[in-house]
Amino acid sequence: MAEELPESLRAKLLKKLWKETLKRAREAKDKEEQKSIDTEKLVWSKLSDERAKELLEKTKSLYPEAYPYVIRILGALLVKGAVSELDGITVYGILQRLGIPVRPDLRIRFVKRGKEVDFKEYMGD
Repeated sequence: MAEELPESLRAKLLKKLWKETLKRAREAKDKEEQKSIDTEKLVWSKLSDERAKELLEKTKSLYPEAYPYVIRILGALLVKGAVSELDGITVYGILQRLGIPVRPDLRIRFVKRGKEVDFKEYMGD
């Protein structure tokens, strides 16, 4: 029992074990990537307004290293049922709580007689 395995058999076993370990690691990585993609699709499907989409797009472009973390957090909130849909105010608040300073674009709207008009038309009449 205390005898050692021949060198060729030991090399074969180690090679087989190494291949299995690499295969498992590759499968785990693929599974994690698939889960990440599914979470991202879930989050984007639950965005209810343009402001929320704008904020996530800005987060993705300005902070690409923090974007996957934000998606995981938003996905977890949706799965737990803490929020049912994500509007701009909710996304902005969550980003602020996470310490990601993303600001929405400033839009000034001029409404005249129930229609949105440009500044010249607003001041003209």
